[in-house]
Order: sequence, then structure tokens, then C-alpha cells
Amino acid sequence: MKTFFFLSLGCPKNRVDTEVAVAALMAQGYRAVDSPQEADLLVVNTCSFVLDARTESIQALVELAEVKRSRPGTRLVAMGCMGQQSGDDLAAELPELDLVLGTGDPASLPELLKGPERVHRTAATYLPDTAVPRVLTQSPAFAYLKVADGCSRRCAFCTIPSIKGPFESRPIPALVEEARMLADQGVRELVLVAQDLTQFGLPGRRSLLRLLDALENVDGIAWIRLMYLYPEGIPEALIDRIAAGGKVVPYLDMPLQHVDDRVLRKMRRGTSESSIRRIIDRIRRASRPIALRTTLITGHPGEDEAAFANLERFVREARFEHLGVFAWSPEDGTPSAAMSGRLPAAERRRRRATLMKLQKRISREINRSLVGSLQDVLVEGPSADHPWVLQGRTQRQAPEVDGIVLLDGFEGQPGDLVRARIRRASAYDLVAVPATDGE
Repeated sequence: MKTFFFLSLGCPKNRVDTEVAVAALMAQGYRAVDSPQEADLLVVNTCSFVLDARTESIQALVELAEVKRSRPGTRLVAMGCMGQQSGDDLAAELPELDLVLGTGDPASLPELLKGPERVHRTAATYLPDTAVPRVLTQSPAFAYLKVADGCSRRCAFCTIPSIKGPFESRPIPALVEEARMLADQGVRELVLVAQDLTQFGLPGRRSLLRLLDALENVDGIAWIRLMYLYPEGIPEALIDRIAAGGKVVPYLDMPLQHVDDRVLRKMRRGTSESSIRRIIDRIRRASRPIALRTTLITGHPGEDEAAFANLERFVREARFEHLGVFAWSPEDGTPSAAMSGRLPAAERRRRRATLMKLQKRISREINRSLVGSLQDVLVEGPSADHPWVLQGRTQRQAPEVDGIVLLDGFEGQPGDLVRARIRRASAYDLVAVPATDGE
């Protein structure tokens, strides 16, 4: 039996494509192995979003090329965003590559391995109109559901539209079918992802609500989480729906990138500080508390000392439950890369560190306020750092990007929902013990 080693880099949408490719390989008789030294086929699903991501992808390919040279007959594949963006260059720079595949057809990987073509160009997006088999590569407790692909916005710093093309949604029946397929594999939480979830099903703003109605009826699914919602597109009806309860958890991921009006104009975000503050205020006034995550960028051209001070003040006042910060990097082909007023890289990183230090204090205060509370926790499996203890997440914590709950004194399987009392809290993680009978 042929064996393969698969490394998935980048965003959750990449993870979905990886799971499709893995399922296709296994349907053709391949078997997954944990070590590249044991594999007949080495595959990297690359990311090309920013320089650091491209560097990580290239480094992974170079390391696996060394493995290939030590194992005659092993094949090496690069797929994903780097293949889509610069497949010919990638093939020229790494002659060890046997196949370079773009972003549009991960299920075709086994068949392409049989052919002579070395660089296979695909459509930019992968939007099947039916459910496609996937093999889950993380905890079976949750799975990402890619409801759309591409992006029609033109933020000045972003390469995604040039890689993935315009925004396109998948049909609701296909997504419901895929959700049922995932539930049959034991998935309890669906994490809905797209480049901008608020654009799902355009024109109109009720398509996302219709999708949620349909997913609510999928047996076995307990939680539905919404990620990547552009702030200008969030309707009040969606906030009300999240606050109303049901399977949709009280959590919103709303990437803002900045709050200063001058920087927002430079970024071409199409929003303003007053608009951002209004939507946050509306979310905070919902009928039940909704946890907020956002991402910010420091050091974008035009971010002077006053603009950064405004951003720092905003973080202090907004008190996000979860926050990620990136130092701006000049990406080839983006308008931001050609702008004047570029700060030194060290200053961009310093500002990032300043915000992260501030957020760490805020997160610790928020988490400590949860001590003593009862929470429903979704079990993911053994802790990566303490394998004798289970770990899970509350509804306030998204997989991979937020903290975890260490479950002291619990027994169970991935996908179990347990009632827990929070006993201790750090800036990012919680420790819980079983709730007593009747709690």
C-alpha cells in the first residue's frame, strides 16, 4: 500500500482542501503516515498570504526535498496558494517537485500524479456544488465548513483577491449535505469560514440567516460558529439571531485591521471608526453576551504616532475577548507595498508587541471573571501538553486561535459535551472541574 505524509499550512479554508485531498488519496489506496521518512508521497498545502507564510511554505518544501533525496522513488507535491500564485516559478526553483497544483481542485491530486504534467493550473476557487468526501485531520469534535471562497473586496494590503479571484458562495443544499456527512463522522461543532462570511449568498443580506436555519436542522451538530465577518456587512438580524440561542454560539469573529480613519482610508477598508464603534456597541447590547474576536495590523503605511495611539486606546476600550495582531508586511502587487511612509520593520513589530501586551492583561481579567462559573465544554481530546488530561473549549473559544479549557478529573471522548465549573484562569486558558450533580 502506498503511503503519504501531508502538511497543511495556512488558513482553515486550506484545511478543508487538505481534507478533500487526503480523502481522495485514501480512496485510491494510499495510507497516511506520521513521518515523512516513511512516506512514498510528500504533500504540502502551501500558504501565500504574507511573506512569513510563504517563507514557512518554502522551508517545509525544502526540508521535504531533503527527505525525497534520501528516499529514491518518493514524490513531492506542492499544492494550494503558492501553486496558484506562482506555480511555474516554484517548479523552477525546486526541481525536486514532481507536481505543483493550484487551489481549485484538491480532489484531482491522485489522478494528476498519474499524468506527465508537472504544473497543473486550476480554477482559483474550489466550490463544489455537492458534498465532497473529507477525512478529518484534526479533532473529530469540530470541522470547518467552507461556505464560500475568493474575495471581491480590495483591501490595499491583501493578496487574496489576486490569488483566489472574486467572492463566490456554495449552494445551501450542498453545504447542508456536507454538514450531515461531517455529523455522521462524529463532528459536533461546525465552524463556518469564508473570506468574508457576511457576503454569503449575495445579493441580499439574509442568505446567511437562511443557511443557519438549514444547518440548525442537521442532527448531531451541537454548535455552529461564525468566523470572518466584515463589520460593515453584519445585519442587526444576525446579531439578534446569535443572541437568541439555539445551535449558533454567542461568538463573532470580526476582523477590523485598524480603527483610525486615516489608516482605514489608506487600507481601503471602506469603513470608519464611528461605524466600527457602532457595530461593537450594538453587539455588546445584545440580549446575551457575545464573545468578540478581531485581528489588527500595526505599522501600515500612514500609521503615525497619533494613529497608533488611537488604535491602542480603542483596544483598551473595546475589551475584546480575543485579539490577534499582525505587523504589516509589504506584499508584492498590493497597493500598500507602493505607498510612502513605511515604518521600519522593528517599529512595526514593537507596536504589535505593545498591543499584544495590552490584550494579554485584558484577556486575563476577562478570563478571571469566569472563575466559579458553569460552562458547557466541548471535549477535543487529550491535551497536547498534558496528555493525561483532556482539553476542550467553551462556546467563547474558537478552535486553534483562542485558548482552551483543561478538564481536570474528566473522562470522555472527543465530541462529548460536558458541564464544567471554571476553577482557574490564565490570560488565554482555563482549568475546569466537573460540575456537581444538579448544577
